[in-house]
Amino acid sequence: MEENYFLRKVNENDINDIFQLSNEDYVRKFSINSNRINWDEHVIWFKNIMQSSNNIFYVVTDSSNKFLGQLRYKIDNRSAIVSISLCRQIMGKGLSSKFLKQSMKLISEEKKEIENIIAFVSDKNIVSKKLFEKVGFVFIENNNGLIKYIYSINKGLN
Repeated sequence: MEENYFLRKVNENDINDIFQLSNEDYVRKFSINSNRINWDEHVIWFKNIMQSSNNIFYVVTDSSNKFLGQLRYKIDNRSAIVSISLCRQIMGKGLSSKFLKQSMKLISEEKKEIENIIAFVSDKNIVSKKLFEKVGFVFIENNNGLIKYIYSINKGLN
C-alpha cells in the first residue's frame, strides 16, 4: 500500500515535534553542532525562524498530519542553505530525495531570486552524501570533514 506524504509550511504547533526530532541521537550525531538543544533556546530559535523572511521551513507529514520530518532553508543572498532531518519511521524508504526535490521546487517558486541551493554535510554522513549527490548536488569542497555541495537552480529541477 502506497502511503501519502506531504510537505507543508511549518506552524507553531510543530515546535515540540521539531524539538524532539532535533534532539534524536542520530540527528545530533551528524549536525554541525552536535550538542543537545535545550528547550528555552529552541523556543527562541523557533520564534525567530517563524518570523524571519530569510527562512523557509517545511515539515513532512502523512495524511493524518503526523509530523515525520523537516526541511529548512536559510536564504543568504541568491543562495539557500538546506537542512533535512526525517523521523526514523520513514527513513530507508527512499523518500528523502522525493521530499528534497519537492521542497527545492517549492522554494524556487517562492523565492525566484534563488540561484543555488547549498548543503553542508559531515563527511561521515554517508546517507546524506548519497542523497545530495543523487538529487544532483555537486561536490565543492571538504573543509575539515564538512562537505559543501551546491545545486544550481539554473540547471532546472526535475
